[in-house]
Amino acid sequence: MKDLLQIINKEFLLVARSGYGVFMPVAYLLIIMILFNISISFVDKKITQELIPLMIWISCLLICILNLETIFKEDYEDGSLEMFLINKKNIESTIIAKIFTHWVSSNFPVVIIAPMVALLLGLDSHTAMILFISLLIGTPSLTLIGSIAAALTISLRSNKILLSLMVLPLYIPILIYGTNAVNNSYFGISYQGEITMMILLFILFLLITPFTCAKALLVALD
Repeated sequence: MKDLLQIINKEFLLVARSGYGVFMPVAYLLIIMILFNISISFVDKKITQELIPLMIWISCLLICILNLETIFKEDYEDGSLEMFLINKKNIESTIIAKIFTHWVSSNFPVVIIAPMVALLLGLDSHTAMILFISLLIGTPSLTLIGSIAAALTISLRSNKILLSLMVLPLYIPILIYGTNAVNNSYFGISYQGEITMMILLFILFLLITPFTCAKALLVALD
């Protein structure tokens, strides 16, 4: 546990050196929502409020994809990734630390801001809270899935398009459960089943991702 906390602390120090980069996901979300509202300004307000949480979920999914390649890329380029793979010590812990740090720096700010944006656009507070909960559970799963694809494509010079094509089909179940939970909340229907399924998916990917990523990195570096 102590080693894991040291690794996480080191990763956060590296993130802090990146400067304003941590604010870019929030900027993307705000730009997408502004353009979305402009494009549907002619639509009835009630219909717009139904679409807002769904559009936020899709925006967060796309934002998750944007920075996936950075999870292991810097360590690959400076050679530190190869070093800790060769040592074969705390590989899984290091991978989890990197994934956690990436999620906190790239996706967690969006998870915090998204419900506030929804409230400003007229969404009721209960639905905004369910939106927050669904994103808080769902976005880590998106990052875990994406980290496997990032590990597999790490040796490719330009891998953004391939990475997107790999993860998008795998993101569909989480997107369905997340949007259904928010939609059901808006219409006063039970959403506990969707939230439960998202929690189960998160636990599943949390268990398999460290080992799968370790194998994928070893294969990619061969």
